[in-house]
Amino acid sequence: MPDAHAQDAPREKVLISPRYLAASFPNDHRQLLDTFADEVAWNAHIDASSLTVTSPCRRITIRHDPTALGQGPHMVITARTDEEAPERWRADIAGNAPIEFVAGLFSTLAAELATDPDHVIYGIGAEPGLLELYVDVDSWAYFDEIGLSGFVSRDGHAAVISRPVNSSAPPIRGDASVTWQVGASPEDLGRLWDISFTDKTPAILMHAVVAETLDPQPTLRSTAFPFPAAVVPLVTIERLSTPSRHIPAAPPPGGPARSAEPKRTPKTR
Repeated sequence: MPDAHAQDAPREKVLISPRYLAASFPNDHRQLLDTFADEVAWNAHIDASSLTVTSPCRRITIRHDPTALGQGPHMVITARTDEEAPERWRADIAGNAPIEFVAGLFSTLAAELATDPDHVIYGIGAEPGLLELYVDVDSWAYFDEIGLSGFVSRDGHAAVISRPVNSSAPPIRGDASVTWQVGASPEDLGRLWDISFTDKTPAILMHAVVAETLDPQPTLRSTAFPFPAAVVPLVTIERLSTPSRHIPAAPPPGGPARSAEPKRTPKTR
């Protein structure tokens, strides 16, 4: 189990399982959003304590508001047909969502917006067909109740829930526009995190989070990232041994030592 001192060792790696309980702090989400804005050259604006990042086309905004913690989503992704238009679709991130899930959502959004912006905004122009999900039946149980369907983890800690717009089931979190929600709510901890998507959200964005959640493989993470102590009893954490440094042999007489690294073929674009 990691302790406070172990998490200060940035070179150490651990495997955390199940990955839907690899919780991350909301301030890590804030730092991720800041880094994301720099890497993809989106516009960033700080207002009081909140950070708003806007795409170059000004139709996608990502807002992080720490004052919303404990009350609702602290990070909201909104799409509009133009800067002044009403919201077309929305993705909400609340609680201690695993940083890897949030990063995957950001990168998918940026890549899809650069490739086919009309698909991201309007849901048109994409190749037809269903997105494939691989579900480990030993880890997840399918359910189909009145108006709701999805998967529940065998330990009961996490769920992937689908609610069609015309469903007779009560709205998810009281919002009838939410058609998908992924999250974890361990009995001993209550609501740990959730990510929800409203109607008209591109399926590929929902898939980015759903596939990560259903994946039975553990999450590989550096111990440089802090981990909530309350979640530790619920997960399995395996430390990976740090490879020892290789000390190169002395160069042979008559010239320098040859590199042990194989030759690489130059990458082409």
